[in-house]
Amino acid sequence: MAGKICVICGKEKRSNQLLRHKNLLLDTSFSICRDCANMVADFSNEDSVIEMAQFANIPFVKNLYIDVKRTSKNPNFGEYLKKIAPYKNFKTFSDSVFTTDHAEETVSITPELESRWGKGYNEEEYAYFENVLQGLIAIKPATTAFEIQRYVANVKLKDALDKAFMDGDSKAITALRKAYSEDSKDLGFDAVLSGNDDSGKTLGQRIQGWELSEPVPDSDKYEDAAGLKKYIEKWFVIPMKRTFGVASEKEVESLYED
Repeated sequence: MAGKICVICGKEKRSNQLLRHKNLLLDTSFSICRDCANMVADFSNEDSVIEMAQFANIPFVKNLYIDVKRTSKNPNFGEYLKKIAPYKNFKTFSDSVFTTDHAEETVSITPELESRWGKGYNEEEYAYFENVLQGLIAIKPATTAFEIQRYVANVKLKDALDKAFMDGDSKAITALRKAYSEDSKDLGFDAVLSGNDDSGKTLGQRIQGWELSEPVPDSDKYEDAAGLKKYIEKWFVIPMKRTFGVASEKEVESLYED
């Protein structure tokens, strides 16, 4: 079965050796091979990962980049693609988030950090915890100290699950994945993994969701959506005011407008 030519190394590669890119400028004869993508995207150099993501038209998300660096024994572009795959709201490079939640790779260890996360972590680990926590707060702001504690526990569950994957502990992975999934759903964070996809809901369910979560429009253009106020004003209020001689010229003229 004929393959495609990698535009980086110039070699013909089989389909299972190629990257699933979204670069529409590459025709059916050319692609990007996995080996070249992993070689170009040096995870010790953030700019090189951004450049590879741009070339492949794949979103670059700062928090996920840091996540791969921290949790993978061999961080590469393939691992990054696995990490970003569940997030349906990230589709192409135009959806990239370069400074998500002001993400930093290291932070200064303070008593506040140690109180929140416990002692014994390095600067990079504390930075990762804080970045994930801020991401959760951005999705659903915490209003109480108890909610912050719940979020911290959720981040710790994710960290334990990541470490189980690194260690290849299948038993721990099963238990932690279930616990993390249930906790995320309980906190309402599972929506971020589906890109807030409501395509499977009925119209009534969508309207209920909008009523509970969408902001009330600030514009007054929605105040009389059915035109009832305008209708009553024109055909009842203004005629009554004209009858009693208190209608303005502008109001009288409006009676003859379409």
